[in-house]
Amino acid sequence: MKRLIYGLFNRLRFNQKLFLSYLIVIIIPIMVLGIYAYNQSKDMLKLQALQGIDKNVNTVTQSIDNSVERYNHAIRSIVFTKMFQKIVANDYIDLVNLSRDLKDFLDPYFIMMMNLDKDIEKITFYTQSTVPEFGDSVVSYKRVNEKPWYNEAMKGIEPLWKYEDNELFVIHKFPKTLKEANTNMVYMRINENSFFKNITDLDQEYAVIISDGNNRIVYANQSAKLIAFDFKEMTKMNEGTVRIGQTEMFLVKKKIVQANWTVYCFVPAALVSHNAGSIINATLIVILACIVSLLIIISIFSKTFIKRIFSLNAIMKRVEWGELDLQVQSEARDEIGELTNRFGKMLNRLNEQIDETYRSKIIQKEAELKALQSQINPHFLYNTLSFINWKALKNDAPEISHIVTSMSKFYRTALNQGNNIITVRNELENIKSYIEIIQVMGDYSFDVVYKIDEEVNEYSTINLILQPLAENAIKHGIKQKNNGKGLLYVSAWLDKGTINFAIEDNGPGMEKETIDTILTMQSTGYGLRNVNERLQLRFGTKYGISIQSRLGYGTVMTIVIPQSLYSSTV
Repeated sequence: MKRLIYGLFNRLRFNQKLFLSYLIVIIIPIMVLGIYAYNQSKDMLKLQALQGIDKNVNTVTQSIDNSVERYNHAIRSIVFTKMFQKIVANDYIDLVNLSRDLKDFLDPYFIMMMNLDKDIEKITFYTQSTVPEFGDSVVSYKRVNEKPWYNEAMKGIEPLWKYEDNELFVIHKFPKTLKEANTNMVYMRINENSFFKNITDLDQEYAVIISDGNNRIVYANQSAKLIAFDFKEMTKMNEGTVRIGQTEMFLVKKKIVQANWTVYCFVPAALVSHNAGSIINATLIVILACIVSLLIIISIFSKTFIKRIFSLNAIMKRVEWGELDLQVQSEARDEIGELTNRFGKMLNRLNEQIDETYRSKIIQKEAELKALQSQINPHFLYNTLSFINWKALKNDAPEISHIVTSMSKFYRTALNQGNNIITVRNELENIKSYIEIIQVMGDYSFDVVYKIDEEVNEYSTINLILQPLAENAIKHGIKQKNNGKGLLYVSAWLDKGTINFAIEDNGPGMEKETIDTILTMQSTGYGLRNVNERLQLRFGTKYGISIQSRLGYGTVMTIVIPQSLYSSTV
């Protein structure tokens, strides 16, 4: 029976197998969807509740922050008033003027502030100077120097907010001048009930705790006092769902920036989960809708999977035909998506290996060139040539001076200070110097004609690409000529985004078999094969050296490189 079922299943087409598989496991997605919908709905209720709590707490926090900012501004206006600074510093010649300022300025000012803001209950100057005490307005620091907040305020430079012994107050130091040794401060007490009114207006089930920058409790409402909090653990909690003892709660944290306080608001999760019963009805509706929808979707999905397999097969064919630069990736997480991604990774690794091989060849060719350059000591060479030139001029031998100058120019451009990239201008100077040396050594046995487009001089190329071509043309072309004077023709021009160089001789020419092998033969020196490989490794296989030759007429060797990617202005 098992074999019969297995055989029937194997004889089905792939889309039929998919459809049948979906029908068999239809109950699983329905159950998963139902559970998911139920949990999502519960989470949504929690999220909405948390957002509502966050909005309420944010409103309260913003209100407190604004109040703190208002009182900070008020207390700063006091400490930076010159008259108050003068009073607390006791900067008076006699007590008559001091008494007048206390009665006519300080007292009325404090009364005005407290009348304008009924929540300000008391304003007091605590001074270390010798100014006499004046009611509650000016008091010696010795009355409060034992208080914990006094030393803390002495160390700070910003207003310090405190809530101690059921009193809410803010302290701020007076600025000190260079000649002043005393430290004075102003104390402002705020009405606690009015200041924290917005917190008491919150739902009575909300437990609200405010801590200062040193993680010390500043304020806790009645609900918070009924909960056994471990305050150190509380400060480490993140916003969201937390557990206090056996009770699950929502935590919202907000910063009161102006006072450097943190507000912690805890709300029992039971307050927002009582509506979860209505979720069951919504879940049943969703399940019924899924049963109908899945029967339709099964058919669509089976066809979709087949289409994806056909698509992957088409991509494989394109790779088989040589398109290796394709980006193959699938967002699907099934076996087809995994197969597609594995094929894409395999293709990427293949391209990386090709690129690594390509780069290693570039490094190899650069090493060969540097090894060739390193055989010459440039400083010794230049000094020697300069000495020979000087001797030639001194002994009235201009021809020797001329060839030495050409040789110096040749090696300067060939070595190129160890750089692989050179301007076209200097590369052409290099070949001109080389040809001039050969002409002098050969008693000008051949002529040379230059046809250089001036625009090419503004671009760059890799160095030592023209000299081997000129050497080959002279050695195997002009010197092999049996009759007539040799002629070397050097040209350079721009054409459709490329730089073109041509070295032409009127030698005996080459047979096709020789042309086919000349770029693949390894010569004893730095030959045409090395030049062509360097060009193709640097610029791509569609660039490099091409050779045309006719027996009895001569040979033309042409180099083509791109101009846009290697312009000297880049």
